[in-house]
Amino acid sequence: MAARKSARPASRRGAPAEPQRIAYLGPEGTYSHSAVQAHFGDDAPGLPLPTILDVFEAVQDGRAALGVVPVENSSEGAVNITLDRLMTRSPPICGEIELRVQHNLMGRMQKLSGVKRVYAHPQALAQCRQWLDDNLPRAARLPVSSNAEGARRAAEESGTAAIAGAVAAKVYGLRLLAANIEDYSHNTTRFLVLGRRRPAATGADKTSIMVSGPRDEAGSLFRLLEPLATHRINMTRIESRPSRRRKWEYVFFIDVEGHVDDPILARALAALRKRSSLYRVLGSYPRSAR
Repeated sequence: MAARKSARPASRRGAPAEPQRIAYLGPEGTYSHSAVQAHFGDDAPGLPLPTILDVFEAVQDGRAALGVVPVENSSEGAVNITLDRLMTRSPPICGEIELRVQHNLMGRMQKLSGVKRVYAHPQALAQCRQWLDDNLPRAARLPVSSNAEGARRAAEESGTAAIAGAVAAKVYGLRLLAANIEDYSHNTTRFLVLGRRRPAATGADKTSIMVSGPRDEAGSLFRLLEPLATHRINMTRIESRPSRRRKWEYVFFIDVEGHVDDPILARALAALRKRSSLYRVLGSYPRSAR
């Protein structure tokens, strides 16, 4: 897990620094909230918002200095709403956080037999699919905007349980009915930190780009990515999403090791850019500690 960082900017001329607000998918008790606390400290001034898109907008319009959004999960893959928002006007990526996600079933009832419905974010429902099949096969599974929202509803509705982190049980006064119900023990979510400042190279960095090839033909993706292999750049991730510009046209989201200011990576990206019809650097930032 990444070392905790201060959420306060340097003061000017001896004046006390004002805390920077960090936007995240709320309400309090979500995994996004836990990621903010893990990375920036428990006293980081958060700004909980109803949706992931609201987090982008808060950073874009200056209501928050930073934003934290989920981008992928180790067992369920990409968070598409985040990728789709990155395709439009978006604040730069200035950091990443990896959070080990441990799901818990919680509610007001005493036993599992009292659970008639389970609320959770769609990703959490998917990450606990096998456990739910085995232990609550007849309970309705109802998606909500966040796991904390599910916990809030579980606190208000009889027969209702929620899947969320342990902190949500404390926030909403719920009983833990079952712990660590995720189907895979390595279940980890990666979050992006959005901001308006470009981090300097640290020597242990990652760069995210968005790119499309010039045409749909045999070998086009190979030719697009060939400069990375030629310059021995390690590509750590690639995802595709419909471009929404033309039918069956796709945009690739690519993560590579290194910083855009590194000469070798800069040459590789310059060559890749010449072969692309769409190219944008989404950010260069320190890699998370694993």
